[in-house]
Amino acid sequence: MPVVHEEKLRVSWVDTDASGRIHYTAALRYFEVAEHGLMRRLMGGLTWVGNPEFGLPRVHVEADYKLGLSFQDEITCSARVAHVGNSSASYAYEIRNLAGQVAITGKIVVVAMDRTGRAAPLPPALRAALEKGL
Repeated sequence: MPVVHEEKLRVSWVDTDASGRIHYTAALRYFEVAEHGLMRRLMGGLTWVGNPEFGLPRVHVEADYKLGLSFQDEITCSARVAHVGNSSASYAYEIRNLAGQVAITGKIVVVAMDRTGRAAPLPPALRAALEKGL
């Protein structure tokens, strides 16, 4: 059974465009909030953040917008590990409105990078945590 982490959020004014609806970039920030919560749960903390020897840059991001969200809407953003490779991992996301309807789905792929900027195998502790989430 995959580990799914949920964050309850509210659409802020800064997350909307001139129409009062969610700006498309806001979903990516919500995804990251849920991802960090998931990783705290899987690893007992964000142990890779600020490590000068290792990074996890995003190499692919996608989002599908199914329902509009507006200023002050209450939402739930969930994150789960979708795939673990040798040097990469992917996360799947879902944002639901207060009624439980799916508003946005998405995926982010990260690649382990060493301090020279080259792809590297996922560190063993990170790999174990990610695999625990599958």
